Amino acid sequence: MPDETHECAPDETHEPRAEQHDVELEEFQRAWTEFINAAIHARSRSGHGHRGAEDLTLTQALLMEAVRGMDHPSVGSVAQIVGVSSPSATRMIQQLERKGMMARRRSERDERSTVVAITEEGERALAVRRKNLEGKQRQVFDAIRPSLRPLVLTLLRDLREALDET
Repeated sequence: MPDETHECAPDETHEPRAEQHDVELEEFQRAWTEFINAAIHARSRSGHGHRGAEDLTLTQALLMEAVRGMDHPSVGSVAQIVGVSSPSATRMIQQLERKGMMARRRSERDERSTVVAITEEGERALAVRRKNLEGKQRQVFDAIRPSLRPLVLTLLRDLREALDET
């Protein structure tokens, strides 16, 4: 059986390797789609608890978590961290204000800027959401064979790096 790692002269073709690559790519694409669909489906099956936590979209929760980690965050700085436009962040913050989860006010440092904060209701909703997410993560982790866990961790880190590069 020929060694699959050998170097070939430039005029040699690798049709079988190219075909194998295409087959593997199709399998990867199918598995990726199934994985993403399963993640979306699992998210929609979340248990009913604190009403506010159920009402949060993933992007809203990310926005709120970003606000929690910042000192006097402006709408623009939060938008940049979350990866949305300032108008989109403003709309999300307005929606969260209507739900009583966030508050906006003029910056004391720069009156042209608006700073945002999470309300007590928002903190409660985030805490419930975080607890639910941690429970789901534990269930998935426990479902992975212990011998495969190090491989899964490496794979997840590699996937993140690959996504960051695209």
